[in-house]
Amino acid sequence: MPTPIPTPRPRARIGSNEPVDFHMHTISSDGGWQTAQLIDYLADHGYRVVAICDHDTMRSVPEAQARAEERGLVLIPGVEVTSWWDEKQWHLLVYGIEPQGETRFHALLAQQQANLRATAENSIALFEANGKPLPQLDEVVAGRPLLPTYVLQAAIRAGHATNLQTAHELLKSYGEQMKVDWPLAEVVEAAHEAGGICVVGHPGRPDLGPVLDEAQLDRMLAAMPIDGLETHYRSYSDADTARYRAMAESRGLLATSGSDSHAPGNPVYPRPHPARWVAPFLARFGVEVEPFEGAPWQSGQLVAYRDAAAKPARSPYAAVPAKG
Repeated sequence: MPTPIPTPRPRARIGSNEPVDFHMHTISSDGGWQTAQLIDYLADHGYRVVAICDHDTMRSVPEAQARAEERGLVLIPGVEVTSWWDEKQWHLLVYGIEPQGETRFHALLAQQQANLRATAENSIALFEANGKPLPQLDEVVAGRPLLPTYVLQAAIRAGHATNLQTAHELLKSYGEQMKVDWPLAEVVEAAHEAGGICVVGHPGRPDLGPVLDEAQLDRMLAAMPIDGLETHYRSYSDADTARYRAMAESRGLLATSGSDSHAPGNPVYPRPHPARWVAPFLARFGVEVEPFEGAPWQSGQLVAYRDAAAKPARSPYAAVPAKG
C-alpha cells in the first residue's frame, strides 16, 4: 500500500474544470521546449497547476519555478526516473522533491547523470570506431550535459540512421545497449525518504513493453509502496483510462494525468485535463479543487479535452488563494 503522506497547508484553490498537466519535458532532457517557453504556453492557455518531469534530472525546475511564480502558476517539482523491475524498464514520476538537496534521492539522480554521460561517451567512441563520425554532436548538445539521446540524434543528423530506434539498433550492433536505469524499489525508497510521491508513468503504453496488468501491479505493491498511476495519458482510450482508474481506486492509489509533451506539437501539445479528474493528487500538494457534482471522470469526456484548440485562451475559472 502507498506510504501515508501528510496533506500540506493549502497553496491555492482552483476550479474543478481548470486544466492541469503533470508530465512534460524540456531541453534539459530529451525535450524541445525551452523552460520559459513551456511555462508561458501553459499560462497563456489557462493551466493552473503543472509539473515538468525531465528524464533523470531536475535541472529545469528552478527556472520553471521562478517563471511559474511570475505567471501565476502552481508548479509541482518533478522528475521522471528511468528504473528497472521485473525484467522491464519503468518510468517513475516522482513529485514534490525540491531540486537542491543532499538526500539519497539527490545522490541517486547525480549518479544517474554520471552513468548517462559515461554511456554517451562510450557510444560516441563506438560510432567513431566503426567509421560513423558525428560532426554535428556539439550542435545537438548545445552546451547541455551530455546524454545518450543526443548521441543518437547526432547519428541521425549525420545520416547514419533514420530515427532514434534505428540509431539505437545500430549502436546495439556495436555492443552498447544504452541501458541506464535504477532498481525501481530503490528509487521509491529514496524518493519517499526525501518526501516525494511516486507514480508509475504511462503504465498502459505497449510500445514500452507489456502494459501493466492487475497481477503485476499487485506484485509491484508487495515489493514497494508505489503511490499512484498515471491514469490519463495522451495515447489512452476511454477503456484504458477506465481500467487504470479502477486499478488505482481499488488499491487506494492516486490517479494522475499527463501529456508527455516533449516539444510544441511533438508528440502532442500539453493536454488540458480537468483538475477534478485528479483532485486527490492535487490535495497532496495543498491545491484545493472546488466542489463539483457527479463522478470525477466519466467515459466519453476524453475527446473534448484531447482535441481542445491550441490557441491561447484564459481559463473561465479563476484561481483564488485558499482560505487558511
